[in-house]
Amino acid sequence: MNQIDLYTTFRALGCEILVFEDHPQFFGNWRAHFKFKRERYEIVSDNREGWLTLWRYDAENKGERVFEVISSQLNEKSELALLKQWLTELGGK
Repeated sequence: MNQIDLYTTFRALGCEILVFEDHPQFFGNWRAHFKFKRERYEIVSDNREGWLTLWRYDAENKGERVFEVISSQLNEKSELALLKQWLTELGGK
């Protein structure tokens, strides 16, 4: 994942990036921990298994899967567009 593009997308949506991990040597997997609307989230792109997943974490650090799609047909631009869509949906709730 292009870190600059990811950070630009996060900032445009009002997210605070906490941690970004990029593992190009492991199937191009990446993940990012961030805050959005006072809640903590994690987006995980698992290219080996073919999933893009958004998790929300509570105060006890228990994760809840919010969205998940099969990502084998998505490129980086499509992943960013989907992330934007998901966060826009969450922001309206």
